[in-house]
Amino acid sequence: MTQQARAKLLAIVHEHRHIALEELVNSLPELTWTQVFCMVDELSRRQLISLRRRGFNYELRACSVPA
Repeated sequence: MTQQARAKLLAIVHEHRHIALEELVNSLPELTWTQVFCMVDELSRRQLISLRRRGFNYELRACSVPA
């Protein structure tokens, strides 16, 4: 993934404070679901976002203030 795509994903999560994974995917129509999930996985491992299960859905939250 490009750095630009990662920055856009992070900006969306920070802007919403918390966002459903499916809503995030819909906010990035230029990327596939798999591409978004791979970035979510990477960014959560780097502790920049957190991924939590909420019922049958998953929610992302920002972990730190964007640079």
